[in-house]
Amino acid sequence: MAISHALDAVARPAVRLIREAPVRGALTFQRGAGPLAVFLPAYGPEGAALLRIHAVARALRSFGWRTVVMPWRLTLAQRRRILAGVRPDILVMQGARHALNRPGLYPGWPIVYDMDDADFHLPHLAEPVSAAMSGVAGVIAGSAYVADWCRAAGVARADVVWTGTAISPGPRVAQADRPGIVAWAQSAPASYMAEASFVREVMARLSRRRPGVRLRLYGRTDRDDPAFLEGFRTAGIKAEWRKKARYRDYLASFDDVAVGLAPLCPAAPFVRGKSFGKVLGYMDRHVPVMASDVCEHGAFFDEKTGVISNDPDVWVNALDRLLGDAAARQTMAEAAFARFRQRLSIGEAARRVDGILRRYLP
Repeated sequence: MAISHALDAVARPAVRLIREAPVRGALTFQRGAGPLAVFLPAYGPEGAALLRIHAVARALRSFGWRTVVMPWRLTLAQRRRILAGVRPDILVMQGARHALNRPGLYPGWPIVYDMDDADFHLPHLAEPVSAAMSGVAGVIAGSAYVADWCRAAGVARADVVWTGTAISPGPRVAQADRPGIVAWAQSAPASYMAEASFVREVMARLSRRRPGVRLRLYGRTDRDDPAFLEGFRTAGIKAEWRKKARYRDYLASFDDVAVGLAPLCPAAPFVRGKSFGKVLGYMDRHVPVMASDVCEHGAFFDEKTGVISNDPDVWVNALDRLLGDAAARQTMAEAAFARFRQRLSIGEAARRVDGILRRYLP
């Protein structure tokens, strides 16, 4: 027993040092006297945490910042010990999905709250998100809808920064070399019932015109009910449902996709806060986009860069036309990619975040 306690006494500090090492190591290699921002992500480096926290934190270094992303598995005591040691100028907190992302736990530092989605409409997050509004200096919102709610909830200032993404390496496959695959790259698509019904209607009608067309769904997990996929197949659609994958593999999967779908049905309040999400991957890999005319889509796309409509007839006709015209798909994809690089890159997101954070520096 004594040996066990002795080993435990040695192991715990060692584990603590290992978990905290990424923070201290990151600062060791950052030179200069720029302001220090510590980012508190909601979870590990995937999804919005990857794009809005990890990637932006790295890109901010080009603007004179020193930045650190706190490992998300650290305890509150570990977080506080690191903060006391590195003495940041500002904290960037990614929403309330992490139980330790509560402004009241970190007195003494200005906190900027980053919220991509309308988490205030989720029952388990509504209270902590609402409470946070009085404890933060400002909000970086993923959409105008989220920013408007934050202002109404009492935050002094909320700025919109669209989620950006890095430009992936490697050549893009020409549209003329792609088969007739239509993608709906929604994560957890079975939970988006209205959108799934819309896609099923559109693709069933399209399949009667183009029997060879195929639909690819994304984000399947072992917990998903296979009946969701069967619902598409029984409607006469050739469909597959791919498992959740690493981001780079997810992007690579678009290289044989002809058109990407981005339906949003804002009858569900949470959906009203959506911005671009999976549309980023489509544009990055030269996939023309067909999206609902809701949320932020109309502020970015026009007739040259995508098809934006809520009318299923428009979707069916546009899909039929685009699948039969590789040159038109190529032109649309290239126009969207050019605008994507200009307005939805990580560099552009970091440029905007730089200006916002400097406003709150002590």
